[in-house]
Amino acid sequence: MERRQTELDAIDRRIIRLLIEDASRSNNELAEKVGLSPAPLSRRLARLYSAGIVRQTVVVDPRALGIGFQAFVEVTLERTASKVGQRFIELVSRMPEVVECHTVAGDFDFLLKIAVRDVADYKRLLWSEFEQIAEIKTLRSTILLDSPKMQAGATP
Repeated sequence: MERRQTELDAIDRRIIRLLIEDASRSNNELAEKVGLSPAPLSRRLARLYSAGIVRQTVVVDPRALGIGFQAFVEVTLERTASKVGQRFIELVSRMPEVVECHTVAGDFDFLLKIAVRDVADYKRLLWSEFEQIAEIKTLRSTILLDSPKMQAGATP
C-alpha cells in the first residue's frame, strides 16, 4: 500500500521533535512550546496521526518484564525469493521473543532483535524454533550489552 506524502511545515517538524524527546508532554505544553493554542495543535496532531507520520507506542523496560538477554540476529536465507522471505516473516511474526524484524540490503537478508529471559532461553529459541525453518542458511548473533541511546524515530 502506497502512502501519500504529507507536507510538513516547520511547526509540524517541531511537534515531532518534541514528541520524540518526550512523548508524555501534554497537549497544552506542546502547544505552548510551538506557539499555538491547544485547538490548532490538536488538529495538527490528529493530521500527523491519521497520515501515519506519528504512531503511538509504548516503550517498556525489559528488566521489569524479566528480560535479561537481548541479541541482534543477522539472518541469511538460502534464497531471496519473495515467497521465501514472506514465509520467514510470517514464521518470526508468531515468535513473541522476536521483538523486531527488519528486511535489509547487504550481506544478510533480515535483522532480528530477540528479547528473552536468559541465555538458556536464547539457546532454546535458536535450537528449537529457528532450527525448524529450513529456508535459513546462516544466523549470526550479536549480544546487546546496553542501549545508551534509543530513539523511536528519525528527527525530521
